[in-house]
Amino acid sequence: MLLVVWISGILVAWRDRNNSLNDSGRLTEALTRVVAERISGSLRGLDLMLQDVDIHSRERSDPTELLNLMRHRSAGLPEVRNVFIINADGKVTSSTLPSMLGLDLSRRPYFMTAAQTPIHGHLIITPPSVSPVTGKLGLVVARPITSPVGTFAGLIAVALNPEFFSGALSGVVEGDVDRAVVANMDGNVLARLPDPGLHVGSSIRSGPLFSDYLPKARAGTFIAPSSFDGQDRLASYQALNHQPIVVSVGITTQAALRRWTVNTLVMAGIGLLFSTVLLGAALQLERRERERRGAETALKASEESYRILVDDQDDLIHRYTQDTTLITVNRAYARFYGQTPDSLIGRKWIEFLPDEERTFSLSCLQALNHIQPYREDRRRVVRPDGQELWIEWRTTALYDALDNLTGYQTVGRDVTDSHRAQQAISEREELYSQSFHRNPAIKLLIDPKSGAITDANDSAALFYGYPADVLKHMNIQDINVASAAEIEHEMAAVENEGRKFLRFRHRLSSGDIRDVEVYSSPLHVGGRAYLSSIVVDVSDRNRFEAELQAKTAELARSNAELEQFAYVASHDLRQPLRMVTSYVTLLERHLGETLDESSREFIGYTISGVRRMDALIKGLLDYSRVGRGGETLSDLDLEEVVADSCANLGLTGSSDEATVLVEHPLPRILGISSELIRLFQNLIGNAVKYRHPERKPEIRLSSRRQGNEWIITVEDNGLGIGAEHFERIFGMFQRLHAEGEFEGTGIGLAICRKIVTTHGGRIWVESEEGAGSRFMVALPASRAAARGLATH
Repeated sequence: MLLVVWISGILVAWRDRNNSLNDSGRLTEALTRVVAERISGSLRGLDLMLQDVDIHSRERSDPTELLNLMRHRSAGLPEVRNVFIINADGKVTSSTLPSMLGLDLSRRPYFMTAAQTPIHGHLIITPPSVSPVTGKLGLVVARPITSPVGTFAGLIAVALNPEFFSGALSGVVEGDVDRAVVANMDGNVLARLPDPGLHVGSSIRSGPLFSDYLPKARAGTFIAPSSFDGQDRLASYQALNHQPIVVSVGITTQAALRRWTVNTLVMAGIGLLFSTVLLGAALQLERRERERRGAETALKASEESYRILVDDQDDLIHRYTQDTTLITVNRAYARFYGQTPDSLIGRKWIEFLPDEERTFSLSCLQALNHIQPYREDRRRVVRPDGQELWIEWRTTALYDALDNLTGYQTVGRDVTDSHRAQQAISEREELYSQSFHRNPAIKLLIDPKSGAITDANDSAALFYGYPADVLKHMNIQDINVASAAEIEHEMAAVENEGRKFLRFRHRLSSGDIRDVEVYSSPLHVGGRAYLSSIVVDVSDRNRFEAELQAKTAELARSNAELEQFAYVASHDLRQPLRMVTSYVTLLERHLGETLDESSREFIGYTISGVRRMDALIKGLLDYSRVGRGGETLSDLDLEEVVADSCANLGLTGSSDEATVLVEHPLPRILGISSELIRLFQNLIGNAVKYRHPERKPEIRLSSRRQGNEWIITVEDNGLGIGAEHFERIFGMFQRLHAEGEFEGTGIGLAICRKIVTTHGGRIWVESEEGAGSRFMVALPASRAAARGLATH
């Protein structure tokens, strides 16, 4: 009987010991989760702020706007002392603390770590250290900046109050719980209670947490000697999913087994007295039951404290059984679905999802196990009010002390803004790909300092005859015929002087040399300068232009020779005609009365023909002289020009031969006075010459502005012209009437057209037979246009 009693007592004592350790383990696990949630939430807020500053630093070129944004975003985080941006060279380019600007932080361990491995999935968190600027103890939380091509472009960082992590531990160390530690993944202590600040910065990497347990699982409970005081402790730990932080809460095994020690001593004393064994056992069982209920009450109180903490979170937190029946939800989760927490308890959250997503979501839950108890995913969620949001869900499988699956906990965070920001970045990258790589134009991206070709599109590879991968590793000097000094000078002109247009000769892979025009503009990405260049092959155009210039010069020479020939020929031909006229006239006088009537008529025909030939030659001479006088354009008043033309014709205001009416005012234009006088003299003279036999000639001059031209109209009431002759009358020696009917050689309107053409204008006629004619002269209204057209 005594043996049975002692064996029973030993078994009870052993079970009681395990129960005590398990109860303490559940307490430390619950406290560890609370601290981990606090720190994770705060770091997520810091991370979102850093991402937002990163995005706006790429989009805003104004440093003042960026600085105001940094100050505004950090104002809501009292633990943040300073926000600053470090470029790829380690220099501080922007800071809410002005004294940090220009500071070189390239030798800081966190900067060197980020530069060596620029693509991080989490923040970089340093142990507390004394700031070289403020002299205060603080810690740095940083996020690397990557360029569009995935290279390191610097850091965006914040300096935090060293009490940032100590505050997260507040309220944890009380009662039997005597230690709480926050460390980074390198084993550096960031905060510790009790004695805050005593062990901050020290390393526990060689302790059992980092050497034995953390490599095996990211969360758990163990018993081992403490790295600080050597005492055996029961400790729970949890590594944050997305940040390099480990949280541990511990209790000494002596405190955890205090109740068990007392119980064991009592049972040993009772065992000495067999007479009191049954009574002692009953009392012990009664006490153990009370203590168990007390432990359950304490555990429930702990869970209630956890629930209160969870309820105040903005994240969507909910726990549920394996069939997705909700057993706990916080207020944020209930508000998200427009319900109260009590109304959601007992419902299955899987019913909130669209039918097509349910099977996949259940399969994801079933895939969780002891080895991989965590899962993260991002899904589009449509709220009951129709609002579309993007939620990042973090699901954890929950197990009891016997490793039985008891359910799941999922925490959702609204990441709509960051998702849209990432989507915008992806769209910009796609836009760059379409505008650069898929562009039919030949495009190169060049480093102006080294001349290296950092990027080239397929059109460039096709033009130069090199594969795109080969072209991207070449230097601009490999394809440019110019010297290195000339290339460097031209690229510096683009970068510093804003020059957009360059001319070079480029060598293709075949050895052919092509003339190119390069249109370049500077770009700055991640603190580095580039030249975005569009290359245009102008070899054929240059050849065509050279050929055109040669033909134009030949044509100009030929025209000059023709004009010189016409002038010389017309001038020299008049002398023989004058001799013919003189000698025929002398012959007529010499023969006198001996000439019969027919002979005199023949002599008259001869003289008349010679005189007409002279008039034709004189007209040709006048035509060739138009535009060859060498006069420069001057500012003329057309009213004075018209007045001089009328005076030359003998037509004044009191003339009985014809009436000339001018609608004032006539414009001022650039022109040659003598030629414009001849122009209007011919037009007005023709109006008088080809008058209608039944009415006195009346000529009306008017003007109107039309676009960049002045239209001057000379209108008469004469005979008029048939439409079929509108173009013919401007040809040389073209007459519509017999020689005896009207005088003239038919070259006057040809001279008019040439005068108008040399002034950069146009001339045409509108007429109806028997109703008069309207001659329209269009002359440039712009002085620059007049000069250019006249010169041309």
